[in-house]
Amino acid sequence: MKSTFLLFITIVFIQSFIYSQGKYAGSKKSLIGQVYTDYLELPAFKGWTFMEGGVANSLSDPEMITSNVFKKGTSYVVFFSIREDTASGQFTIVDALEIKGVQKGWTVRSSFCRQNKIENNYIIAWGKETTNEYIKLIKKAWRFNPDKRRIEIIPVKGIDCMNIGC
Repeated sequence: MKSTFLLFITIVFIQSFIYSQGKYAGSKKSLIGQVYTDYLELPAFKGWTFMEGGVANSLSDPEMITSNVFKKGTSYVVFFSIREDTASGQFTIVDALEIKGVQKGWTVRSSFCRQNKIENNYIIAWGKETTNEYIKLIKKAWRFNPDKRRIEIIPVKGIDCMNIGC
């Protein structure tokens, strides 16, 4: 009886870890696991506008982690990809975030954000557009956890993002 209960708990724990990828992906959950060489050629983004992207980790790391942001209407999708083999041009999407209802005057940023004035390229923020150097009014924020390879929600306190083109 004890061993059955322990087995059940172990299975539940493993499933919750495995299925935590895509928690915030919404209708774009099917992106997770896709392999690509050019993010602009992904069929899921036909009719979408590429907003920004960048390398999230250090270029000296053995693998490359990138983020990309696409927009269509009031919806944004941010996804993180990993290129494990530096000799390969192939990236695998490891997690995605879908944000719906981003009204005019608001935007979604990734790769250009900070937490407590310390640059953190893993942060994604939904913020109010401004003409200042940094977007400081943040509605929601998330962070890609490179160890767990998933997006997690974080508090907005101390988050700001560079205002590209201000």
